[in-house]
Amino acid sequence: MAVAGAAEAAAVSAAVDSVAVVAASAAAALQEVGKHMALNIDHARINAAIARAEEHTSGEITCVIKKRALDYPETPLMWAAGTAFILPLILLGLGVWPHDWLGPVLSAVAGWNAPNVTGELMAAEAIIFYALMQLILFAAVYLVVSLPKVKLWLTPRFITRRRAHKKAMEQFLARGLHLTAGRTGVMIFCALEEHFVDVIADEGIYSRVDKSVWNETVAVLIEHIKTNDLTTGFEEAVAKCGTTLSAHFPPDAVNLNELPDVLIEI
Repeated sequence: MAVAGAAEAAAVSAAVDSVAVVAASAAAALQEVGKHMALNIDHARINAAIARAEEHTSGEITCVIKKRALDYPETPLMWAAGTAFILPLILLGLGVWPHDWLGPVLSAVAGWNAPNVTGELMAAEAIIFYALMQLILFAAVYLVVSLPKVKLWLTPRFITRRRAHKKAMEQFLARGLHLTAGRTGVMIFCALEEHFVDVIADEGIYSRVDKSVWNETVAVLIEHIKTNDLTTGFEEAVAKCGTTLSAHFPPDAVNLNELPDVLIEI
């Protein structure tokens, strides 16, 4: 799944159910990332990397990867309605009128030779014709754009990024990272089809770490995604998060493991 353009990462903070987060978002040039092939990733290596990182910190790290594209039901509607409305107007603007070609077609198919077919169409007939054209265009475009690959490709990038970030926030809360004792949960989220990476940190760590750290974490993962090495990318991103957490939240006497040390596929 090759995507043109350079990787970009921007850190932002938000408050959701009293969670302060930083999201470092990337729409990267994810070259040769599978083309929807089976996900090539070693869970055992990533799980071990999370466990190693958490040995040196009281913080918690979770990795989540979204394999399939999110749904964008508005995209087929948007394209179908736009095409059905605009294309007939363009034809009118170009002077393409129904009687220029409808008469010969009907005559060849049904043998019609009425004046209103071979000659000038009445205004009502023209309106009916274009209304029918709009219905056909709407249905045809809707069906085509509803195909998953086409739908994702035609969805504006700002919508896919926003939807992917929303999914990341949902996962952050659903996995309980905002419930850790020191509010030190960090989640690395990757939406493969959307070419999007988020690093979300809870308020305990976010307030102490420069935003550039999360940008760098995103960049590390993206570099390996470009070479279709998701496993190493997650390992190094986890290690970087672990180093950051250990500098501010060293392990306590008990160092309770509050969350599972696993990569989660959704």
